[in-house]
Amino acid sequence: MDPKYDAKTLELKWRALFDKPGFFSPDEKTGVPYTVMMPPPNVTGVLHNGHALFVTLQDILVRYHRMKGRKTLWLPGTDHAGIATQTVVEREVFKQEGKTRHEIGRPEFVKKIWQWVDQNGKTIVHQMKQLGASADWNRHKFTLDPELCEAVNEAFVRLWDEGLIYRGERLVNWDPGSQTALSDEEVEHVARTGELFHFAYPIIGLEEEIVVATTRPETMLGDTAIAVHPDDPRYKHLQGRQVRHPFFESRVIPIIADTLVDVDFGTGAVKMTPAHDPNDYAAGKRHGLAEISIFTRDGKVNHQGGSYQGLTRQEARSQIKKDLEALGLVRGAQSIEHKVSVSSRSGEDIEPMLSKQYFIRMDSMAQKAYQAVENGETRILPASWKKTYDHFLLNIQDWCISRQLWWGHPIPVYYDLQKLGDRDLNSLSDAEMREISVASREDLVKKFGPERYRQEEDVLDTWFSSALWPFSTLGWPHETSDLKTFYPTSVLETGFDILFFWVARMMMFGLHFMGQVPFRDIYLHAMVRDAHGRKMSKSLGNAIDPIDVIEGISLEDLLVKTKNYPVPPKMLNHVLEGLKKDYPDGIPASGADGLRLSLAMLSGQGQDVKLAIPRVSGYRAFLNKVWNATRFVLMRIGPEPILPLTQVQELFMLEDRFILSRLQQVIEQVDKSLSHYEFSVASDALYQFFWTEVCDWYIELAKIRMDSPAVRSILVELVSTSVRLLHPFCPFVSEEIWSHLPGTEGTCSFASFPVANRAYLDPAAEKSFAQLQEVIGMIRNARQESNLPAQKRLSAVILAEQSADLDFLAEQKEALLRLALLDSVDFRTRQDYTTPRFAATHTNGLYDIVLPLEGLLDLATETRRLQKELEKITQERKGLEQRLQSPGFIAKAPVEILEQYRKQQSLLAEREGQISDSLNRLKNG
Repeated sequence: MDPKYDAKTLELKWRALFDKPGFFSPDEKTGVPYTVMMPPPNVTGVLHNGHALFVTLQDILVRYHRMKGRKTLWLPGTDHAGIATQTVVEREVFKQEGKTRHEIGRPEFVKKIWQWVDQNGKTIVHQMKQLGASADWNRHKFTLDPELCEAVNEAFVRLWDEGLIYRGERLVNWDPGSQTALSDEEVEHVARTGELFHFAYPIIGLEEEIVVATTRPETMLGDTAIAVHPDDPRYKHLQGRQVRHPFFESRVIPIIADTLVDVDFGTGAVKMTPAHDPNDYAAGKRHGLAEISIFTRDGKVNHQGGSYQGLTRQEARSQIKKDLEALGLVRGAQSIEHKVSVSSRSGEDIEPMLSKQYFIRMDSMAQKAYQAVENGETRILPASWKKTYDHFLLNIQDWCISRQLWWGHPIPVYYDLQKLGDRDLNSLSDAEMREISVASREDLVKKFGPERYRQEEDVLDTWFSSALWPFSTLGWPHETSDLKTFYPTSVLETGFDILFFWVARMMMFGLHFMGQVPFRDIYLHAMVRDAHGRKMSKSLGNAIDPIDVIEGISLEDLLVKTKNYPVPPKMLNHVLEGLKKDYPDGIPASGADGLRLSLAMLSGQGQDVKLAIPRVSGYRAFLNKVWNATRFVLMRIGPEPILPLTQVQELFMLEDRFILSRLQQVIEQVDKSLSHYEFSVASDALYQFFWTEVCDWYIELAKIRMDSPAVRSILVELVSTSVRLLHPFCPFVSEEIWSHLPGTEGTCSFASFPVANRAYLDPAAEKSFAQLQEVIGMIRNARQESNLPAQKRLSAVILAEQSADLDFLAEQKEALLRLALLDSVDFRTRQDYTTPRFAATHTNGLYDIVLPLEGLLDLATETRRLQKELEKITQERKGLEQRLQSPGFIAKAPVEILEQYRKQQSLLAEREGQISDSLNRLKNG
């Protein structure tokens, strides 16, 4: 092995093997299938922390189960990401050619998207491989692959034939920038300071008015009612009355009563615009209100707006306020903090708009998906997310599946032009539209010509094809061997933020089309945050690029990179100063293994991951520790054959029995934790065991007995087993170490996961070794408390009441001398020894530790040190006594806390006595 752990070199080396076609294919494997479908990242994307987390956690599961002998398939893929990809390419084309997609035309623009995808779509795949993803890359799927397009068309036609897909007019999230309907997932809710504008509607037939408050005065052009709460006494007498619209003489508006009204907001009277507000729309349906759409697709006032036609929303808002002022109807305004819906794609404010779209009736599918989790066919972990899942499905709305885009799966609906005749397609009712529509698996325009059929121009929501992912990727609708072998899948590991948009829809489609749940377990990971607990975002300037953590980046380059993020100008200097403070020396290279181990260690179930670079560096240091420990073992075991443990058992000493017992427990802990998705518990158990018990204790003791065949066998067993336990977390370094170990064959990727041998469990050895560790710890503490140099060799005396109590420690004399850095150690009974005037002492009740310090320390300095320590300990003890004497505290505190406090109080009192004795000796000689 190389003297130095070089993550970059060995990761390149082993990635070349991992990347070989078919290396991780399950086709030639036996065993029970274990299947994970990779959530397909956007083809336009680059690796971010959410990707890094899911790749790490899924790869841990896949490598673990592969080593357990399962027939393991991790199927990767990428998503065409309809609106995201179209928006990126549209911007790029405009930048290069100065043309919009409309100027280029649909066929040519779609061709440009395909070119862009071919050139740029492989970046994220390369980066996932860089992170060590052991997927079967031969099976990589893209949601616009021909076989997946076939599956999409098949699913659509079946749903159409079952009467579950229909065309209807509904209120949708309209993006005037991209000019398409958006799913709720594509809408961001941004906090803004706005204005709550008050104006009056005069009551017809009364010398009264009713004042409404709104943040969007421009929508009053579409008002068709004013709503008040039925129990609001201020407006009881006005319920059922009418007002006249100030700009449209013929429009009479009723005052209705509805419980949606919040009596404490604004004036308690709400203007109703059913065509442009979801709450108003729902109330409008309840009360049969007219729906007046007042905006065009590009966000301007349409013909329904009278003299305001052609104005943008902002222009209309400004003009309407002036005109209401001129009419004497303005009643004031106030500043307000509120949330505004914004398109995550174009950045434009969302406009709720009535639009004819294709929908899927979801009620029956939602009920089945709800029951599948309710009756345990599928588990959701952490279980706390089941409530959210249930809420989504029990309150489900029909799914708008059409998008006004050019990139995506074309809706396979064809309009029969012969049946249409001279009628305008857009003027048809839903029933008339259905009569002239055909849902077809084949292209009817190609088959019969454009004179007979016209295909629907909209494309399907990206989530439609994603909802088919667990089985379309396995060959559905054909009965392939992959589909029979790997469906249902074993686990879906993904982020909680797409629990409804993707997870629940896969459940619904899986049950509907396959008759079985798509996965047995759903594990939802938390959010990756920065060291300060903030959500990572480029707009906040705190997003850490995982590749920068793997490869490292200088502070200068990090600042340049951040300047290109969409950070608001006012925040930029503050953000840059924060980066200088957090990363004064840039971000050091931690390698893929270092990043993976960090993400695993920090990802406790249900807890957000706080990705602090110093902690990542710390876990990278652990891998350096593993490397150096392995090198020590390989250099010291010599050329002699390594004997099986069964052949050297008679040579075992206490430390051998201890470490082998602990090894079995760690194997069981890691195995159990990984099977329960407890990634942080598993990785922490291995980390603590190898660093502390193997390196700090066993290897140090082994150095005394390197000529023992038992020690050599145990050292190889420890490294071999630990490296296999480490492999799911850190595949690169574990492969490199595995390749150098004696007696190993093949790769660590396909080695057997360790199985605990319970015959080596030895509680007695662990108890005795813990006693030895405690004594050594006491000597170290006494040394530290006396401010003696760490490497200064001392003499020690260990006292006990009975000489029999000292026999065990006398047997461990060599261990004490080595690990406590002693020149000599003497074992005496308390009655046979008088503690010298100048000595450091420590006790645990059974043993007293005495370190004679004559000539090593200054008398006055030591006296001051002990007095200061005595004051501190006395203060702590008195504070505990006060708490333990408080009836209120005793009544509320758990029993275990009280026991812990009492034990701590006893130890402090004991230490108080020791220090007092030491001071008395110094004083009295």
